[in-house]
Amino acid sequence: MKKSILYTAIVTGLLSAGAIHAAPSFDANFELNTDAIDKAVGDTTYDQNGRVELNAYSKHTSGENFFAGKGSVLLTTDGTAVVDDAFIQLGNNTWDLQLGRFEGINLFPLAKDTLIVHAIDGGVYEANKVRGRVGDNGGQIAFHYKASEMLKFEVDTLYGDGQADKGDGKSYGDKTTAIAGIRPSVTFVTDAATISAGFESVKYDTTDGATPTPTTGKVDLTGYAVTANFDMGAANVNLAAAHSKDDISDKKTTSFVANMVYGNFGLGVIASSVDNKAGSDPSLLTTYVAYTVPVLDIENATVTFAGSYSTADDVAAGDNDKVTAARVRFNYGF
Repeated sequence: MKKSILYTAIVTGLLSAGAIHAAPSFDANFELNTDAIDKAVGDTTYDQNGRVELNAYSKHTSGENFFAGKGSVLLTTDGTAVVDDAFIQLGNNTWDLQLGRFEGINLFPLAKDTLIVHAIDGGVYEANKVRGRVGDNGGQIAFHYKASEMLKFEVDTLYGDGQADKGDGKSYGDKTTAIAGIRPSVTFVTDAATISAGFESVKYDTTDGATPTPTTGKVDLTGYAVTANFDMGAANVNLAAAHSKDDISDKKTTSFVANMVYGNFGLGVIASSVDNKAGSDPSLLTTYVAYTVPVLDIENATVTFAGSYSTADDVAAGDNDKVTAARVRFNYGF
């Protein structure tokens, strides 16, 4: 009886002080893809790829204040290890600051994007140049402010000329600019829909790694996007539009996406057009689909069948203008 009273007093004292120390959480999941990609130019290619994702997260609170940290490591099937997320976050119920490696708000959501292969590279703008997960030449700082349950603000920045683009074989940033990119956004939450709008501006230098003399250049890009998420019956729907302009090359890109998820089924369409200062002005249309089913009635084990079909018009002579892709993805959480 005395022990019970003592325990109750200790717990009550801690709660009255407003301090809660949650134990760290750890989880992992495995993802394996088996792909086939057929392009109008070249042979059909086959590939198998995947990764194990390891996550660690902890959060301590004191009243409305909190301090949290997360780390995610990807162990890929090709024998490499990379960091996905690595950040700290601190603040309270109204505002917080996030620093490290992470992704900000998604202004061009693709929903069930198990497989999306475009007919041309660089033909879609997703308002994500300052969204995050930069390379080793910089970092990120984001500020979140919750004015009310219906109105939220976010400001994402790239610190130290971070890598602002991915997947094109170039390296970015020389750490000569403190804030290389900024991306403010606002989100309205209503009973009918959640609507977000944002603007981004980013400047960085490029180096293509050519030998013996690398080619350097500059990018000065601005863009904006608006997206809406809402339920239509039992389906969840995303609509988004984005536009960008590079003041150095004068390239303009306008992109649209519409997608839905209905239970285990997902379907999406992406349309985009590019206005180049010189040469061709390609446009593309990409449709993607995915369906997930459980495996052998095993908990946390699923298989997803996905496909993607993309066509492009007004491409340069000899370039690809059509691609069909298929994927079987196994997922297992443990």
